Amino acid sequence: MTADDRKWFVILTKSRAEKQAGKRLTELEIENFVPLHRQLKQWHDRKKWVETPLFNSYIFVRTENKNRNKVFQVGGVLKYLSNCGQVSVLTDQEVERVKRLCKFDGEVQISDNSFEIGQEVEIIEGQFLGFIGTLTTTDNKSKLRLYFADLNCFASVEIDKKYCKKRFAD
Repeated sequence: MTADDRKWFVILTKSRAEKQAGKRLTELEIENFVPLHRQLKQWHDRKKWVETPLFNSYIFVRTENKNRNKVFQVGGVLKYLSNCGQVSVLTDQEVERVKRLCKFDGEVQISDNSFEIGQEVEIIEGQFLGFIGTLTTTDNKSKLRLYFADLNCFASVEIDKKYCKKRFAD
C-alpha cells in the first residue's frame, strides 16, 4: 500500500470510546489519529491536567478505499462520517490543522452543527437544493422550518436537518 492511495476518513465511535478504539486500530496496523487536547479539569478537591477528545466520538483513519471496512473489526466503531450521503474525506492539510489545534496551549471550543433560530441555512440536497433560508423554528430533532426571502413571499417549508448546512457570511 502506498501513501498516495490512502485517504483520511473520519470514523464515529461510541461515546467515550475514542482512545481505546484508537489503540485497537493501531494494533490492527491501521494508521489513525485521535484528536486529543490537554485541559485542566476541576474537581471539588483538586485540579488535574487530562487529555480529552477535541471532537467527541471522532477518530481520523488513513487507509485505502478497499480497506475501509477493516475499521469495523474494532469494538466501539460505529460508522464513517458522511455528508450528503458521501463518506467524508479529509485532506492532509485539514488533518495537519487539527493536529496543530491539539497542540495549542489555550482553550479550544468546538461547536457542533446545531442550528439556531434566525440563522441563515443553505439547502444542500433534495428538491430545494441551493435555496437559502432563515430558520424560524426547530423541533430540535430532525426538522427545521425555513423562511425563504428569495421567493418574495412568506413561504416556509419543513425540511430535514440532514439536508441543510449553516451559511456563513461571504
